[in-house]
Amino acid sequence: MARRRKSRRKSSRKKTGRRKAGARSPTPARAVAHPSQPEYLKFAYATWVSERDPGRQKLDRLERAFKRGPLGEIPEVDHWAMEEFFWHGVPGDDWHPIEAYIKHIGERWSAEAREQFRRWKEARFGFFEIGRVRGETVTLREWDVAGDVPVGDPFPAITLGMGGVEFFRPDRRKLMLTYVAPWLPAENLCCSMGYGMVLKRKEVGVAELLLGLRHPDLVVQPLPWKAGPQVRREYEQRWKERDWQSWLEERLEFPFRAIIPNAPIGGPGPFEITDIMYQSAERSREFGVYLQVPVRRGVQMVGVTNVIVLDIVSPNWMLIREYIAYRERFGPPPGVRDAPRVVRLK
Repeated sequence: MARRRKSRRKSSRKKTGRRKAGARSPTPARAVAHPSQPEYLKFAYATWVSERDPGRQKLDRLERAFKRGPLGEIPEVDHWAMEEFFWHGVPGDDWHPIEAYIKHIGERWSAEAREQFRRWKEARFGFFEIGRVRGETVTLREWDVAGDVPVGDPFPAITLGMGGVEFFRPDRRKLMLTYVAPWLPAENLCCSMGYGMVLKRKEVGVAELLLGLRHPDLVVQPLPWKAGPQVRREYEQRWKERDWQSWLEERLEFPFRAIIPNAPIGGPGPFEITDIMYQSAERSREFGVYLQVPVRRGVQMVGVTNVIVLDIVSPNWMLIREYIAYRERFGPPPGVRDAPRVVRLK
């Protein structure tokens, strides 16, 4: 299973400017890789833990949970589930894949080597600005995409990605979304864990949603209306009876950041949503619910179904996602079925 997925990742480079870094090709003769060869260790560890029970069963369940949860519509979310499993295991489960592999290794590694391998459990997920490539390391710096500012100081990192650090030589100043773990803390040396996305800043877009992986306990929870057939029918009945205008007015918190895909309102965003358009329940049933978006030449009104909240931890994310699920189930409001999806206010 691990070999099949890694070959699929290697073929996933895209011509749009987005690139994915898969694991470097291993040396098959190494039955048990040592922490002194981290590029081989990931392959040996990932193969062992994902092709034997209980790891295989736990990983399969985690991948299915990711697909039912708030990130389930993101392409290849099962790959991200796999990375999350390798470094942090299953949320709420005492069985950890790294500890299982260390037990499998036994005394073949020194105590120091085992502790070094355990540092991969500290892998943190985020955006990192790519800096200079020097020798066997690439300089990284954590990046706050919401504020478009760096976080903390630059640091050197080795990488488990295919091609080694040379992969990053043409990507200076771009952002990489990936896991990074400490490797030699005394030398301030970290380890980029080998799977991720390389993006220009203006290309981040919906990829920011993946920061929800910092909250795996939330990511594995199914959307409430997908918990089962009976629950889905109960939600559908509520949706049909609900005054969506008042329901959203009472619950949405402003302002909040969002992207508005394919909406000609002044660029790709993200945008700051500042308020809801106040209207009667009757009018909202006929034309839908709209949000206010300040732009350079005034304010535009955008239908709620066009809005993607970027922070899945925000209460707004679930509120808007529920309204979108309602519209997906019952269709657009009758008054706008043939109308433009974005309305400009003069």
